[in-house]
Amino acid sequence: MGNITVSDNVISEIAYRSICSVYGVEPDDKEFKKLRRNISVERTPEDNVIINVKLEAPYGENILEFSKNIMKTITENVSQMTEKVVEAVNVVVIGVSEREFNKNS
Repeated sequence: MGNITVSDNVISEIAYRSICSVYGVEPDDKEFKKLRRNISVERTPEDNVIINVKLEAPYGENILEFSKNIMKTITENVSQMTEKVVEAVNVVVIGVSEREFNKNS
């Protein structure tokens, strides 16, 4: 038959849009788009994916719960849209943001 390959860019875009949904931000928000360069995708020998994300947590949020919500949302969306096994989502909180978000959590 043939092969279907999902590129790392597609997986990264799904992760980005997942993060936007948690923050309650539109994906075309100019300031938020900078986050895209903080998302990387690795492949395991079994072609599973590992997604690494560096982001700022909203001030006043429980950082652990916020990070778990990001991990869960990315895992569910990538798995559902690509049928790839998400082996891990690694979240590195690099700061705290004072910006107001419309959080959906």
